[in-house]
Amino acid sequence: MMPTFQHGLFARTGVIAAVPLIVSCFATLASSSKESWEQLASPTCRRLNLGLAVSGLASALWVGFAPILTQIPGTVPLVSHQAYSGVMRAALIAGYGSGAALSAAVWARALPEDVRNDPFLWPGRVVDGVAKSLVSLAPACLDDPVNVKYSLLTTSFLLFTALQLGSHPLSVVPSWTGRRLARAFPAWTLLAAVCSFSLKEAAENGRLLVDPAYRTLSNGLTGFGSLYLAARLGAVCFDPSFPAAYHAVKLVPAWQALAAVMIGLTLRSDKSVVG
Repeated sequence: MMPTFQHGLFARTGVIAAVPLIVSCFATLASSSKESWEQLASPTCRRLNLGLAVSGLASALWVGFAPILTQIPGTVPLVSHQAYSGVMRAALIAGYGSGAALSAAVWARALPEDVRNDPFLWPGRVVDGVAKSLVSLAPACLDDPVNVKYSLLTTSFLLFTALQLGSHPLSVVPSWTGRRLARAFPAWTLLAAVCSFSLKEAAENGRLLVDPAYRTLSNGLTGFGSLYLAARLGAVCFDPSFPAAYHAVKLVPAWQALAAVMIGLTLRSDKSVVG
């Protein structure tokens, strides 16, 4: 289905841009687990575990329901872009699902004992945490460019997640993958928003540059942005099929340009002088 070798190469590179982000999240949690359960009960670790649980579950569901989620409109009988079947499909569901289950289990184990022993309190705790984060999206210090950077990144990744869950062609922002990956990449832009918010809080409380855990998260986010932008640059400059074969992307150029600009903020250094 790929019109050129470069088309497939840059499309896949853009998608695997999420890998450094995923690795950094698990690395941060693994490092924290060596210290104590109290460390895993910190707001950042709880947030990361929830983010990984949701992302893993969403990815497992996407693989399971790919024939429906990637259906080509108007085809009877149903024709879709489903890429996995048999053992590969089962392995992907198991891999994503087990990762989600592990993250959810660690999150639950790290709760205060009175809450941990009453699962009916868990949904309310999650809702309260999400609500608190949403009303705290604005930077605490507008004169701190790093604080503003992570505030903008959090908001942007949340916006991109919502766009991808909407209708075509906006669903290709920022992934450029169209229906072949419809509803899958939002799992990782959501995780990017979780990481960005944690880094925003770290910038506000002075821990961003001194805590190794936040350096790991920051490096993962930078890796995400670097691979993503390299894939977009490669598609524009080195793919002979551009722009003819990028039908959906051509329909929303302003949104794609905005995505490139905002994700480009991940490359900005965390070292800055306030004022």
